[in-house]
Amino acid sequence: MNNKLIALAVAAAFTTPMAAQAGVTVYGALQVEIASVDNAGYGENNTKNDRTGIAAGEKGIKMGDNKRGRIGLKISDDLGGGMKGIAKFEWQVDTPNGNIADGAREGWVGLKGGFGEVKMGRIKTPYKYTGGVKYDPFVTTYMEARKSGGMKGGSWGQNSFWNTAASYKNKFGAVSVWVAYGMDEADGTVGTPGNMGDLSWAVKYKQKSFEVFASANTDDSANGSTPNDVTKVGGQYKMGAHKISAQYETMDDANNTDILFLGYQMKMGKNVFVAQMGQTDADGSANDVDYLAVGMIHNFSKKTRAYVGYRDTDGDGNNDLSAISLGLRVSF
Repeated sequence: MNNKLIALAVAAAFTTPMAAQAGVTVYGALQVEIASVDNAGYGENNTKNDRTGIAAGEKGIKMGDNKRGRIGLKISDDLGGGMKGIAKFEWQVDTPNGNIADGAREGWVGLKGGFGEVKMGRIKTPYKYTGGVKYDPFVTTYMEARKSGGMKGGSWGQNSFWNTAASYKNKFGAVSVWVAYGMDEADGTVGTPGNMGDLSWAVKYKQKSFEVFASANTDDSANGSTPNDVTKVGGQYKMGAHKISAQYETMDDANNTDILFLGYQMKMGKNVFVAQMGQTDADGSANDVDYLAVGMIHNFSKKTRAYVGYRDTDGDGNNDLSAISLGLRVSF
């Protein structure tokens, strides 16, 4: 599998000019991050050797790319009359370990025109990409908010794509609508997004200086299992060099969990200064968490950035985690 993907990547690199003429774009990003971590017991649902997580009791220097590494192909075919055939396939790659076959991201085909945009396959969800990862400049780093007390993670939150789904997206003036629906009825796997009836949606109102949104994921689980239903509202305000983001998530789970996220960014030349916080409140349990991250991003260019930051996750009891991180990312 690795050899086939490597051959594909090499071939794509050498055929980029020809591919561009045919409506094919090769793109991606590579990242290496070095962090000093100290986890006194906070659980991130990751094992010690999982490069995206910091296991309970783990202390010392870690190097990873935190799921930022990716290589992909975008295809666009002009069908005339303002309509295009579109497709995308994107692989996860592990930069510091040189693994080009690290997992799946997107794989879909679709049509785009005056009617909007329709996609079918493994797709982004409205919930993840409305607010969510778009509001966190530290996403895919050790300072990110998801799973750290500031945003919901997992397949029903800000951590996954949906298999076997179809989506529709369109804009009506200042209002945009985005809906994804599970289409696999035969699978029958309980609690896995993408099954028939699973629904993700978002509605956003956007002006030049601000936006507000509402979004939700609905799990059409069978066999009496607990649904993974989650709803969020939020918005962002821009004023000159300043940007303020906020979102609130509430879950229909056993603990009636609520998560609040607040973020602030200030742009100064090629630097972006970031401060963000979050709070997870789980009723009737000892799983409350406070999250804080501060740092700076330096944009050498549109393609290359460096960043440095500090994160603290403070859970109930001794479930605390801290990290000081430095990273470099190059996109293409």
